[in-house]
Amino acid sequence: MSTKLRGADGRIPDRLPDGRPAVSWERRWTEGALPLWVVATTGGLAVIFVLGLFMYGSYNTMNYLP
Repeated sequence: MSTKLRGADGRIPDRLPDGRPAVSWERRWTEGALPLWVVATTGGLAVIFVLGLFMYGSYNTMNYLP
């Protein structure tokens, strides 16, 4: 990405002065911060996985109790 598009704070503006998008839609997924829905989905799946491990472990150890 060209440095001439960056603003004073280093971020790329959403639109150029003539109204065109500053970053093409193909490159939106490869530059900048991750979208919140990706972070939330990954975190949610991780929580479900960990809870599933605990539930499986509690079920599995019950078979070994006298």
